[in-house]
Amino acid sequence: MDPKDRVETVVETKAAAKRERATSGEESAPGARSRVAQGDVDALIENWPAAPEKQAQDMLNQYGLPNEATPTLLIWHDSGPWKRTILTSDETAHEFPTPHTDFISQTINYDVPVEKLPELARFDGSLIVYRTAGQVTASCDNEAANFLAMNVMHDIVQGKLTAEEARKEFGEQQAAWLMNREAPYTEGIRFAQPAESDTGYLDEPVMKAPTVRQTVEKVKDKIGLGEGS
Repeated sequence: MDPKDRVETVVETKAAAKRERATSGEESAPGARSRVAQGDVDALIENWPAAPEKQAQDMLNQYGLPNEATPTLLIWHDSGPWKRTILTSDETAHEFPTPHTDFISQTINYDVPVEKLPELARFDGSLIVYRTAGQVTASCDNEAANFLAMNVMHDIVQGKLTAEEARKEFGEQQAAWLMNREAPYTEGIRFAQPAESDTGYLDEPVMKAPTVRQTVEKVKDKIGLGEGS
């Protein structure tokens, strides 16, 4: 990226950050206001691997047509209890709690205390914390397993389970679900989700505003983007 592009990117992203702070929580993502046509979805998933294609059909039955689609992705915004559901044709091998592939990722608003991050990492590598946005994403091969991961995650954050206990609980609940026995953690989110405005950690700038402005102006002068350019 050349210096001119760098300056323009800094200016644009700073403006975007101000807009996001001003409008946070006011409306759903732009993508949530559109739907992909059924014929387009059918054409995209017809050559997907068997497991992701089956899960795509399940999600279509559960949440309707996706809001966005590419040859390898279907995306739903504000789908049921989820902020976002992303289904991909690209499978990732995962051995916990039993060998399978991950291809469906589902996200909720959730504020994870920083001291709990190591414990969650030890629990499940397919559980991703996006601390800046205040979101947690679970990835597996079905929605029930993602419900289970989120509920066990919450128990870890609440101090009810250690990572080792959580792994055992996850395995037991998953086995019960597979055998069609009672497995309440697989049936839905069992805790109240916070509003989007109540989660997230914006962090603190280490480049103070005057310093950023001065740096941008100096670079502009050097590359001929000063006043009147």
